[in-house]
Amino acid sequence: MAEDNNLNGLDKTAILFQIFGESLAITMFQELPEAHLLRIRVRAKELKNVPTSIKQGILEEFYFKMMSQKHHNLSSGDQLFKFLIELNEEQIFSLINTEPPKVIALALDQLYETKKIKILNRFDTKIKHDVIMELGNLHNIPLEGVVTVAQELKQKASFIPGPKEFSRGGGKSIATILSQMNPDEANQYLDQISGENPELFNEIKKHFLSFDDLLSMPNHLMSTFWRNPDIDVDELSKAFKGEDEATVKTILEFLPKRKQAMYAPLDKPISKKDVDKAKLSFVQLAKKLAKKGEFNLEDLLSDEEDMID
Repeated sequence: MAEDNNLNGLDKTAILFQIFGESLAITMFQELPEAHLLRIRVRAKELKNVPTSIKQGILEEFYFKMMSQKHHNLSSGDQLFKFLIELNEEQIFSLINTEPPKVIALALDQLYETKKIKILNRFDTKIKHDVIMELGNLHNIPLEGVVTVAQELKQKASFIPGPKEFSRGGGKSIATILSQMNPDEANQYLDQISGENPELFNEIKKHFLSFDDLLSMPNHLMSTFWRNPDIDVDELSKAFKGEDEATVKTILEFLPKRKQAMYAPLDKPISKKDVDKAKLSFVQLAKKLAKKGEFNLEDLLSDEEDMID
């Protein structure tokens, strides 16, 4: 038998058919035309008593090429793990979270770094540690083991529901609910959460905007927001009903001169519902401007110590 480096491609492929078995080998070379597969099958039966050293060399060569392709052409359709790339983070985590650390490590190693880290961070500390340790030993997994894992995960992935957008609660969800309440009720909840769970309170404040926030912004945000042409002075007079004069005076100084002249305090009685509605209109305006990129809500909702006035 010739040395493996003198064997042609047909002989090497035929030997791989012998190593893997015909049924598995066909799935790995399924893109080959039927005529080529027939020649390979015939040649595999013709080759007799192939030394173990030659089989090992051919297997290592095939494994090296497969792994090189994985690392240098991640989007290639020939990958054993191509199906993983087509799943989102939620689906991949659902697929592998009950697998042993070695399988988790092998699956994660097929992904781009950012996706790999995000999924890894969803595991608890113990599993994360074990997976990281296994990542350093993946070279010890024989090729047939890699193929088996890929096939089993691919089959399992076929039962995973399609990607769906959904919320997992948290500060953003609570902020959304509070924004629909009247300010007094929302502030009661915020005060309660602040005392019971300061960490959750801080997370909510990253997403919850109130009219009071608009009255206590840093000056650069005041200038941006209160000079906006969509500021309605009639609604502003309603929103300012019951506010202290010093606060009103401060805000009015940021208005354009023309609107300062147009502004008139509301002397007649007005229902609290109408006041809250007017305040909400300015909160909604701030969110609208933020969505258009004309107003930075992140600066406004950051902790005060992180701001530079």
